[in-house]
Amino acid sequence: MPPIHGFYWSPSPTNLEAEWRTFVQSGANSVVIQIHALTDALLDRLRRQGATVYVDLPLFAGADLRVSFPDSAPVDEYGSAMGSDEWYVPLCPNNVHVRAHRLASLRSILERHGDSLHGVWLDFVRYPLRWEVPQPNLVQTCFCDQCLALFFGHPLREYAVDERKAAIDAILNKRFDAWVEWKCQRIAGFVQDVRDFLKAQRPDLRLGLFALPWRLTDHNAAIRTIVGQDVALLGRRVDIISPMVYHRLCGQSSEWIADVVGEIHARSCADILPIIQTIDAPGSLSAAELRRALEIARAVSDKGVLLFDLSAIVRNPDKLAVVREAFEGGKVTCRR
Repeated sequence: MPPIHGFYWSPSPTNLEAEWRTFVQSGANSVVIQIHALTDALLDRLRRQGATVYVDLPLFAGADLRVSFPDSAPVDEYGSAMGSDEWYVPLCPNNVHVRAHRLASLRSILERHGDSLHGVWLDFVRYPLRWEVPQPNLVQTCFCDQCLALFFGHPLREYAVDERKAAIDAILNKRFDAWVEWKCQRIAGFVQDVRDFLKAQRPDLRLGLFALPWRLTDHNAAIRTIVGQDVALLGRRVDIISPMVYHRLCGQSSEWIADVVGEIHARSCADILPIIQTIDAPGSLSAAELRRALEIARAVSDKGVLLFDLSAIVRNPDKLAVVREAFEGGKVTCRR
């Protein structure tokens, strides 16, 4: 299969034609589209364009499910239910209703649009955390009734305030290593559930996963201890891992992209397809900086590169020129 040169795209109803023109002009051959944005008309356009289409399936985040399933609010290490963090609304990754709903959503998408799709990319595959900042707020979760029952192997029951505090203290002070391993296994286990479902329904579809761009040395191994993502476990359950190497959002240089991709490649048996930042946050991301990020990402992965997101290219013809050059050109050699 040729390298993926594509965008993450959340189509705007008011700017759809401009976004479509930019997609075509860029020379992209692939797109990852949010699940709620899939329409027959758009998929038909993409098919006629010859594009490879993947759907983004969010797992453990979403305001709609917090409303539908109030017991899905994660509980942090202080015993408090977590609220929203601007646009990010976390969900407990072990909530049975959330898990069932996500599998049902996948079934519905495959029944309606399956013939137009080439794969599924899993998103928000983690325990709660708003990570797209240089210094994230690292808090242990989730200590809701369902999580405590599963971890301790006890029947589901309601914990009083003092009981929950005692249980949290026991986990963090006496069983922390077991807790971390359990979290990683729970995340990997649900990814396996999705894999098994796809294998039974559509074995031809590729399964990808958006991963946090953290190395084990970052934030005291928080990629495992806080969010429960173990790329060694996950790599055996997906075809492709896409580290979200948004260097500006994470307060890093472009060169950091190679370090993250290199470690995930060394620790995982899956293909690695980095997704890099095009958006102006924080501050303006110049076309020259985007070119450098593209050079590095394409040099360290022979599977291609994804860009987050298409709308940032629509607004900037200089960035579009850089993307078109990269997508239509040959192999990039990094200039050190």
